[in-house]
Amino acid sequence: MLPVSNGMRERLSAFSRCVLLLIAVAVSVTAQAQFSKKVDERVVAADTLMERKDFAGALALYTKVIESSRLATPQELHVLYKRAYCYYSLERFEEALSDINRYIENTNDLQAVLLRAYVYQELGRTDDQLKDINELAQSSPDNLDLLRWRASILMDAEKYKEARRDIEKIMMIDQSPDIVGFLGLTYYYDSEPDSALMIFDRVLTSHPDHMQTYVYAASLALEEESFSLALNYVNKGLLHEPSNTTLLFYKGIALVESEKTDEGCRCLAKAFAAGTDDAGDYLKQYCYGVE
Repeated sequence: MLPVSNGMRERLSAFSRCVLLLIAVAVSVTAQAQFSKKVDERVVAADTLMERKDFAGALALYTKVIESSRLATPQELHVLYKRAYCYYSLERFEEALSDINRYIENTNDLQAVLLRAYVYQELGRTDDQLKDINELAQSSPDNLDLLRWRASILMDAEKYKEARRDIEKIMMIDQSPDIVGFLGLTYYYDSEPDSALMIFDRVLTSHPDHMQTYVYAASLALEEESFSLALNYVNKGLLHEPSNTTLLFYKGIALVESEKTDEGCRCLAKAFAAGTDDAGDYLKQYCYGVE
């Protein structure tokens, strides 16, 4: 099955870097707590350390504050949230989850739910992550960033019909070739290759220079063992970007599978030389006579 490209994944999830920045800003704001002067100074110092990305130093100070307080006020609880962010940044995810759960039990802070969704992501707890994202989406149903994020998670979880619903909502506003192409992938992964190709063709009609769609369509055709169709997509794509090593690799596969060995081997050799390691196995099997 063809993979979602790194480029596509980055575009679908680029917003998450902005979201994490917002979390960092939120947790770095000093709460106006009714602490003693000594404790308040510790919080200010910890906030400063966190802004400098000294999460270990900030964590140590937040822990001292938490141990010396009763976590009885919203301001005191907010320090627990800040420590959870430090744990997250230090990749101590179970401890981050423990703190953020304690915080959420006593607040209705959706920012904390967002942070917990990221913690669940790192822990591989997809169902729990989706529950939190669903809660966020209910509070902000028109947030395209949340829909993109949820769609990518649903794709990874092989919940293609659910992902498709989110993508179709996004497409009411965003008809970019990346998003429409991602819709095509949901059909392909859901064993509907004809529907996927119709969507890929639609993208290429309106965006004939969109290289990733040529890659998707050619890969699909190869998996369906429709080598002439794969060559059609590959050759059209190479007209726009002759140096595209993925398409060159796919062209080599299609040619050797079509018994056009000499030309196919030349393409595979070029792809391999350009860094496409997978081409090596085809070279051994079809070009060097090594099984």
